[in-house]
Amino acid sequence: MEMLSAEHVEKIWGEAAGFSPQQAEREMIKMSKSQPDLLAFLMSMSDGLSTDARELAICIGFVVYKMFANARSTIPNISSEEIMDNYKENLFLLEDLKGSRVKIIDSIIKTQSSDQPHVMKYVIEALTEDTEGDDIKLTAKDTASLFILLKTVIEVLDEKG
Repeated sequence: MEMLSAEHVEKIWGEAAGFSPQQAEREMIKMSKSQPDLLAFLMSMSDGLSTDARELAICIGFVVYKMFANARSTIPNISSEEIMDNYKENLFLLEDLKGSRVKIIDSIIKTQSSDQPHVMKYVIEALTEDTEGDDIKLTAKDTASLFILLKTVIEVLDEKG
C-alpha cells in the first residue's frame, strides 16, 4: 500500500480522539465486521497484560485500523493465519527489546524504517509519551508487548492495502 501521509495519520488520530462513546462503539462494530480476526488478535494477545495496556492496545489498534480503512474503500479480510505468521516474525524483535524502558525506546526508534513511518511514529508516541495527569502506567514489558502487537497490525494492514 502507498505510504499514509503524516497529515492523514494526524487527521484520523484527531477524529478518533473526538469520538463520543456511542460513535466509538459504532466504529468498533464496523471494525469487528470488516476485520474480525484482527480485532480478535488484539483482544486475545493483550489478554495477559495489565488493564491499562490491554485498553491501550485495543484503542491504538483501532485508530491504526481507521488510518488504513479511511485511506482505502475496502481492505480485504486478513486471516488469523496471516496475522499470526507476521506476529511470530515480530516476536524475534521482542527478544531484542528486553531490558530497560530506554533500551526499548531506542530499539523502537531504530525500527522507523517501516513502510508506514507516519503510522509507526503515531504508535511510538502513543506508547512512550508521558502526559501529565495521565493515569496510564506501562511497564517496560507492557510497552514491548504492545509495540509488537501494534507493529503486527500495521504490517498486516499495509500488506493487504
